[in-house]
Amino acid sequence: MPVYRYIAYDKSGKKVKGVIEAPNEWGATNELAGKGLKVLRIEKRTKPLKSGAGAKVKSKKKRTFFSISINELAVFSRQLATMISAGIRVKNALEILSEQTVFSNRFRKILKSVIDDIEEGKSLSEAFEETGAFEPIFINLIKAGEEGGVLDETLEKVADFYESSKELADEVKAAMRYPTFVMGFAILIVGVIAFYIIPALIKKIGLQPSGIVAFMLSVSEFISAYKVEIAIVAVLIIGGMKFFLSTTVGRMFKDAVSSIIPGFKNIKQKSSIERFSRTLGILVGAGVSLPNALMMAAQATGSYSMVSKMEKVITLVKEGKTLRDSLKTVSVVPQLVYEMIGTGEATGKLDEVLNKVADFYTQQLRIEVKKFISMIEPMLIAFIGGFIAFLALGLYSTIFQFQTGVGGGGGM
Repeated sequence: MPVYRYIAYDKSGKKVKGVIEAPNEWGATNELAGKGLKVLRIEKRTKPLKSGAGAKVKSKKKRTFFSISINELAVFSRQLATMISAGIRVKNALEILSEQTVFSNRFRKILKSVIDDIEEGKSLSEAFEETGAFEPIFINLIKAGEEGGVLDETLEKVADFYESSKELADEVKAAMRYPTFVMGFAILIVGVIAFYIIPALIKKIGLQPSGIVAFMLSVSEFISAYKVEIAIVAVLIIGGMKFFLSTTVGRMFKDAVSSIIPGFKNIKQKSSIERFSRTLGILVGAGVSLPNALMMAAQATGSYSMVSKMEKVITLVKEGKTLRDSLKTVSVVPQLVYEMIGTGEATGKLDEVLNKVADFYTQQLRIEVKKFISMIEPMLIAFIGGFIAFLALGLYSTIFQFQTGVGGGGGM
């Protein structure tokens, strides 16, 4: 028997969606009317139901616990926005994108599961949420676009949002790549010299080291004896640290450490404000409720302290205070930000003002990254020079003791 998917209103006026089996479209409409549903749209499904008949069938899906990368979200959002704007149906657009090799196999499988959900009567936002792979910001933006009937315009904003986020992240990563490489290479070279070359030289000469050199020789012997065990422990420590930093306590620890490191503190603060402003701007512009938008924007920063403070801000907003006064009371953002937000509230252009604030902090973030890099370079040089001097002093003291011993022995 043919299967039809429908969108209808129930007796309370709530919009409901689902699928139903019926001989024809007229029969499906009559059956739904008998259930007290006023049909808004109905169309025949191309795939049969996987389980027994009924007005609604819920499929059990495997939810993924791995989020989608920002790169894939940016490309996917732009391509989907372009297709929808060109008049291509959502389902057809997703089918085309699910075959694109520019996406990973995992992401293409996720898109195919989204298509299955849409065929079963779910909305696009519901289908995305069902996968468990898309972040709340993305899902809420799509939902707002569907409810407002401006899905194509919302998708364009989503694409702009993820592309700007990707561009800024790429700039910061590119700027940090050189000092990170230099630091890693310097540590590697110093380690090789300290724990392999110098101990091997000491053994070959036959010196009896003491102090620093004796310690390096002991470390070298320990590494040689327990290579496998050390590698396993290192992997476990790295994995444990990643898990710990993903927990609430770990995020608190990361925030505390980042607020202490000179230079990095400013980068973290400006990055959080930029991300918060841009996320809040697009969510508000799409019609997402302010309390939900505030919490999602705070979560997008990755800052535990901001999320904690934002809960107080949301409470004040619900009590009737303006967003500007609420942010000022809790002291969650700098004065410039909440004053600009006050201007946006007064003029009715909050989303536009938030985007301008985000653009301003994007420029500030670029400046802070350059400052941080210019500060790291002399520190690296000082670190390498100081360590080499430290090693030289240890070697000199060892050789001096050896010569003294030889000289003393020769005088006897």
